[in-house]
Amino acid sequence: MITLSTAMTIKKPKVTVNNLTKQFKDLLVLDNINFQVGEGEFLCIVGPTGCGKTTFLNLLSKLMPSTRGDICIDNVSADPKRHNISFVFQEPSCMPWRTVRQNIAYGMEVKKFPPAEIKRQVDKTLELIGLANCADLYPNQISSSMEQRVAVARAFAATPDLLLMDEPYGQLDVKLRYYLEDELIKIWQEFKTTVIFVTHNIEEAVYLAERILILSNKPTTIKAEVNIDLPRPRNFLDPKFLQIREQVTELIRWW
Repeated sequence: MITLSTAMTIKKPKVTVNNLTKQFKDLLVLDNINFQVGEGEFLCIVGPTGCGKTTFLNLLSKLMPSTRGDICIDNVSADPKRHNISFVFQEPSCMPWRTVRQNIAYGMEVKKFPPAEIKRQVDKTLELIGLANCADLYPNQISSSMEQRVAVARAFAATPDLLLMDEPYGQLDVKLRYYLEDELIKIWQEFKTTVIFVTHNIEEAVYLAERILILSNKPTTIKAEVNIDLPRPRNFLDPKFLQIREQVTELIRWW
């Protein structure tokens, strides 16, 4: 694996992925993947189309069993019954029969947070994402972009051990994505959650990540690792930003 860019502060490992392998009959999709994610780190994963990025997230979330290998959280094998693993999907996933407030509260209710803590956390999160005025509306009364903001807020509000995000802004227009990316960083900085964010958008990865893992074509391995030491908020026109974006673009090429 290639490691590029300047030194980054080493964080205490929160997530450790050991020899993760997935095979469907004769098709080897993921081949012996190993990496760590620091506590509170924002990690982005990019790779060529069809390399198995979503399969990768499904394995990390335990939605799908691995053929070999494992994921550990705080040095213990990840278990949804023991650990709080949240997932934000590509499509809006709000429950239509629950209001914005009730949707954000859902994960905390499942984890049996005390009612007073749920209220405090929901109020705080609504303010962070600027939807306090929409708290009592239902998903069909807000825009699809607002609905996706609620899904992201719900995931963070439950203070997960690990938050997995699968191209949550992939279906939104460019201007709206910029706004929501800034909002996402604000929420992440507030909650200090460990995030693994999968995207096919290289510019988005450089804008969001502290570190980028670049996957190869199938059978998929980690081809390279790029540390991002740019200050926030990041400037898309910063020469160093453009240099890193070009570097990642070259590394992702499969031909």
